[in-house]
Parts: sequence; C-alpha cells; structure tokens
Amino acid sequence: MMVDLLSRKVLSLCAQQNRELVRKTLAMGNYRVSFISALSEVTSAIAEFKPSVLVHDWQAVDESQTRKFHLNFSRTSTATELIRVLIVPDVTPNILAFANDALIDRVYSYGSASLNLGNELDMVTVSQDQSEVARLVRESRAEGYKYDQKKLDAKIDELYQKFPHDNKVKLEFGNLTFRQQKYTEALVLASDLVAREPHNLRAMNLMARAMMKQGQWDKALETLEGAQILSPSNPERLVLIGDACYGKGDLDKALQCYEEAADLDPDMAPAAHRQMGQIKLEMGEVEEALGLFKNSVSEDEAAGFFNNAAVAAVRDGKPEQALKLYETAMRALKTNRLKPLIHFNIALSHRRLGDHEAAAKHLKKALQIDPNYEKAKAQLDQLGRQEPLKKTS
Repeated sequence: MMVDLLSRKVLSLCAQQNRELVRKTLAMGNYRVSFISALSEVTSAIAEFKPSVLVHDWQAVDESQTRKFHLNFSRTSTATELIRVLIVPDVTPNILAFANDALIDRVYSYGSASLNLGNELDMVTVSQDQSEVARLVRESRAEGYKYDQKKLDAKIDELYQKFPHDNKVKLEFGNLTFRQQKYTEALVLASDLVAREPHNLRAMNLMARAMMKQGQWDKALETLEGAQILSPSNPERLVLIGDACYGKGDLDKALQCYEEAADLDPDMAPAAHRQMGQIKLEMGEVEEALGLFKNSVSEDEAAGFFNNAAVAAVRDGKPEQALKLYETAMRALKTNRLKPLIHFNIALSHRRLGDHEAAAKHLKKALQIDPNYEKAKAQLDQLGRQEPLKKTS
C-alpha cells in the first residue's frame, strides 16, 4: 500500500538521547519525522513542515517552559490542527492531570513509546478523524472558531443527546449549562466528571466556577488549589483562584494571584488587571485602579466602575469621596457618550456639599454635550430657584 508521507509528517522536540528512539519507532509506522531543538522553533516549523502530529519529549527543555508552552499553545487555532503527544519517563497522575489541563491528546512513557509509538499514532489519528466529538472539542477551543456561539451551543446540545456518557461531551455540555446560568446543573455534571476522572482539571475548573456562582467560596478555593497542585502555574486557573479569594474577602491573596497570572501570561493580563482594579477601587486606591483599568477594560466599563463606587459612597453619606470617584470616572472617558451622566452626578455631589456654583457649572457642561438631557435641565432649574435637592437615580 502506498503511504502518503505528506499527510504523515511528525514534528518532534526531543532530547538528543531520545531522538533515535523516536526516529526508529515512527519509521516503522511510515511517519516522516522532522526534529527541532527549541520551543521557539515550533510555530515556524509547523508553518514550514505542516505536520499532523507534534511529539514533545518531557526531557527536551526545562519543565516550567514545557508547562507554559503547552498551556498557551492549547488556546491557539494551530493547536486544533495537530495531535499533540507527550513522551515522559513515567506516566504519573500529575503528568496526566497536566495533559488534561493543556489539552494534550496522548501521554506515553519512554518504554511504551520505544515499542509502538507509530502504531499508537495510527490509532489516535483514525479516532480523531472519525470522532465528531473530538473535532468539535478541538475546534471549539480555537480562536476564530468558524461557528458562532449560538450554533456551537446547538451543536453541543445535539452531541449531548447522542453521547450523554462521553466525558468530553459531558464537559462541553456542562460549560453550556454554565453559560445558560444553570449553575446547579453545571455543578452536578462537573462533580460527576471529577468523580469519574479525578485528574480532569477542566471539570474541576467548571465545578469551582459553578460553586462561586452559588457563593460557595471556600469549596471553590479548595477545588482550585487542589487542581493547581496537580498542574501548577496555570494562569487561567490563577485568575479563578483570585476570584475565589476576592469572593471570600481575602483581597491581598486575590491580588497576589492576579499579579502572578499576569506575569505568567501577558494574554491573561487584561482579565487579571480588571479584577485588580476593582480591588484597588474597594481599597480606596483610586489612581492605582485607574491605571489598571486603562489597559484592561473599555472606557465605558472603567467609568462605570468609578461611577458605581461613587453612587455607593453617596448612599453611605460620603459626598467628598463620591466627588473624587466621579471625577476619576470622567478622566477614564475619551468619548462624550457617558460624560453627561458623569457631569450630572458630579453636580449632585457638589450640591450636597453646598457648592451650588460648581453644581451649576457641571449641569451646564452636561447640557452642552446633550441639550436634551431632561434631568440636567430640571436640576439646573431647581438650582436656579434654590429648591431642595431631589433624589435621582
């Protein structure tokens, strides 16, 4: 039988002492292997050789680099085009947990790989090609996924009706129920998966997220920290751990987790800085919060955080603090869309402090931007007649 070598290419990052092992066993399976020597070469080598499989030897590079690479790579569209295989000295529970965390397809020990790696790749390739479930799971994790969310959700629901006992499908369906705000159902599905697969870290993440939605902060934190022990330095999970700490009121630990996540992966920095900004705002560190929001959220969202904090300060009888927050909200804005509202709220704070001149100034600014702002007109009219301040929302 003719073997199409073009469709049976393998890219391999191996320690020098293991290259011959990989070469021989893949040659027996009629695979053509191209070796590289560094993680930095992976992307360009994939573009050049267009392999269908990436074989990574655990001993090829530093363990921390390996973990970081695969966790980041799992979120790329390129990852959906490859079958990823890890060969390790021993297949341990921690290695299996990491493979699950990083969406690595198979893990083999050196002994097993030396005997039948080529045959194993044949079986993995066939199962991936034939499995509608595997294709959906792989593609749905890629950036630029070809289906929109509504179509994806419909497909997941359809697959769950067909394959309710498939653990991969059950996990995707659990994530779907979470998106639908069915948190109890999501928790039940995730808990069942963790009971069946104690090292299914993605199910543990889902379980913790559902717990947090139900206010079970301590249980969520315990679950996430257990997952992080099995597969350390996952920046996405560090953000979740930060969320759990934030929820239970441990702000210092939450900040530490968010900072570590941002340092580990720049792509996680916006999510981490958003949460850090909210904590800094709660701590009264307004300038620090503004700096964190600038590069992590839209100007509308940043202004909204300060505006909401100011409203809460007004309710607590702290108009001076509210005024500072409103003014910071104004500094976060580059467009005019929300400026009338903020000017209006600043005017109310000045009026509560008895500074009617400053209040009138900001009401007029609001009306300059939006001449049809009826609330501002009414307040300016009241101010002119020196009527008592009315409550406004």
